[in-house]
Amino acid sequence: MGAYETDVLIAGGGTAGAFVAWKLASIGHKCTVLEKGALADLGASIGPFHMEESAFERFAIPLPEAPELLHKITDITTWSPMFKRSFTVRFPICCMDKPLFHKRLNSYARDAGAELVEGTEVVGPIIEGGVLRGLRVRGAGGEAEWRARLVVDASGIEGAVRTKMPYSRWFENDPIADEDTIFVYMETWKDAAGDLKPGVNSFPSFIGWCAPGPGDTMIVGVGAGGSPDAARRRHKEMLERIPLKGTPVGSAGGRIPYRRAPLSLVDNALVVVGDAACMNKPFSGEGVTSGFIGCEAAVRAAAGALSTDDLTRDALWCYNTEYFRGQGAKFAFLTAVLPAMMSLDENEMEYLFELPGLMTEAGALSLQKEFEIAAEPAESLRAVPGILAGLAGGKLRPSSLASVGRAAAYGSALKAIYSHYPDSPLGFGSWARRARMLWPGAQRAKRLYFQM
Repeated sequence: MGAYETDVLIAGGGTAGAFVAWKLASIGHKCTVLEKGALADLGASIGPFHMEESAFERFAIPLPEAPELLHKITDITTWSPMFKRSFTVRFPICCMDKPLFHKRLNSYARDAGAELVEGTEVVGPIIEGGVLRGLRVRGAGGEAEWRARLVVDASGIEGAVRTKMPYSRWFENDPIADEDTIFVYMETWKDAAGDLKPGVNSFPSFIGWCAPGPGDTMIVGVGAGGSPDAARRRHKEMLERIPLKGTPVGSAGGRIPYRRAPLSLVDNALVVVGDAACMNKPFSGEGVTSGFIGCEAAVRAAAGALSTDDLTRDALWCYNTEYFRGQGAKFAFLTAVLPAMMSLDENEMEYLFELPGLMTEAGALSLQKEFEIAAEPAESLRAVPGILAGLAGGKLRPSSLASVGRAAAYGSALKAIYSHYPDSPLGFGSWARRARMLWPGAQRAKRLYFQM
């Protein structure tokens, strides 16, 4: 059995793993990335994907160019269920080829000095004295041991390191279940035509969208909870409703986590990032830029811990604190609230699109930019008479509003708890008990929605 050593051992060569390797190698740490598959195949199952233009400057990533850049898109249009109403926000987006984006990030990591090893699967952790010391892996040459000062799990939804760690009061090792997964199905169309707007068109009642693809093609996709078959069924239902026709010339699929993040993303000599940490945006499922936000916090914590040669849970804890008090708190709220809103039937949702102060351009833009549902109180109050009239006239069911209100209460409570994430592991036990008490109720609407 071969034996190797490095400073930082990163499981997964996708966007999160490559980003962490690039940033840590750039400041002088010896980084090794282990990718289970072939590096050239990364992102091939997805093809085109979208990333907000502002993110490139935020994360110090050079803007894409052709052929990686497929299109620049300026507008996102959101449609009501019956396509009677819509609103459009200006939000510049780059439509890109995901395999080429992966290739570019990996080249940055290599240029910074990181080593990338493909065809290497994680077998299990090396734990000595209760501390993670590295990983046992399997590759073309058989099994080997990689020892490291710090291990980063960036292996995606499977959580190849996290789920193989022993469970403790400090760390959760449960895998992502199908009921906590959104399965995505997309078709590439040529000769697409219909009564839609330029740019991205979003169909929230289907968790669906269409957007420009490579060349003159259009990508038409949906997400559904539970199974790939559920996604295909929803895609078929959506095509019967949306004002768009074309000729399918290809299809692709994938899956993303849709559940709360683990309550802690660190353990002794270990941090978890990206899809392995459930960092996808609850309102769109996209995980690249939201994953980068977590990666930046992880890099800051790792750099400090490596510089002092203290890789304990305590030394890495600032990653937990920074992430959960920021993006984590926002995502906790949205994860609780959005499924309840999406569970409204199409007539109710159509009615809400009619009301002032609810489905607004400002709110949609805030969701995209800040990951928050933001609205001025005076603006929201404008919807109250319409809501009361809807209840009186049977256009809104009391049970529906009660479900949304209950979800909002859970979401608000969770956001408050996460905004006060403990400064150190000393306060984690009592904090985690309070969070665990709220999450089952907060995810009730999601379970019901996934069963629809």
